[in-house]
Amino acid sequence: MYDLNRQKGVALITVLLVVAILSWVVSYFIGKTQQNIELAGLQKDRVMAEIQADSLVDELMFLHYSKQYAQDEKYEGWNYRGQEFEFADGATVKFQDTQGKLSVINLNELIFKRFLFANGFDDREVSRFVDCLADWQDADSLKRLDGEEETYYLELGLPQPRNTKAQSITELKLICGFPEDEHKRAMILKNFNLYSSGAFNPLFADVSLIKAAKLPQDRKQMLMEMARSGRVKEAQRLFGINQSDMSLTTLQLSRDIELQIIVNNNTAQARRNIVFSYNLRYKPRPILQYWRWSE
Repeated sequence: MYDLNRQKGVALITVLLVVAILSWVVSYFIGKTQQNIELAGLQKDRVMAEIQADSLVDELMFLHYSKQYAQDEKYEGWNYRGQEFEFADGATVKFQDTQGKLSVINLNELIFKRFLFANGFDDREVSRFVDCLADWQDADSLKRLDGEEETYYLELGLPQPRNTKAQSITELKLICGFPEDEHKRAMILKNFNLYSSGAFNPLFADVSLIKAAKLPQDRKQMLMEMARSGRVKEAQRLFGINQSDMSLTTLQLSRDIELQIIVNNNTAQARRNIVFSYNLRYKPRPILQYWRWSE
């Protein structure tokens, strides 16, 4: 009788072990299946977001060149001043006319200095940064009064000056004289692009850069207030006129436009940062072209 009970106990333990192992195996495969389902869902969301982002590039370029955005009230937020607006469900868009920023390559030093002074930089900071930027891009090894050349960077273990035109906006962070204050750093990077083919136009600029515009003070103040509130149509009414003090300030778009698209689809996000441009002199290249903008 004792042996029989012992055998039953062993059999029970064996069955329990087998059931436990089978339960663990089933739970494991159920968990893996759920993970695969979730991963497939994430991949689907990602693919759909990427497809929508690519589709929006074409749609927005068509609306830009056809000017249909000006005829439909649903595009009320459309602007070329770098102010983000919602274009569709889950999709936000930001246009920036390049003439509303300063260009690193063909820098207008006069406007650049006025911009720095107007935003809290002192004489020493302005002179230092302007000279350092010039030394970074010029071809010679002659140091300007407040600039630096190769020796300075080598001693600090930093990349040497390029001694030619800058290739990215982030190069500004490597240049001597670039401010340490985070607010000033962000403000400079926000108001620069690598290259602009047109003259600076404050109507497409950020408030911090409008301060550097050579405009009557009352007009400048009015423009800054409209920029803060996004009253683009009012700006067109007030500034789209032919007056001696405003003759060079119009809402004529340049041929180089920066475009940023952000598409959110559930947990997935797709981004597009491009510049599109047209130039009738491009031969045999296409009249209309766009390229990725890495920064």
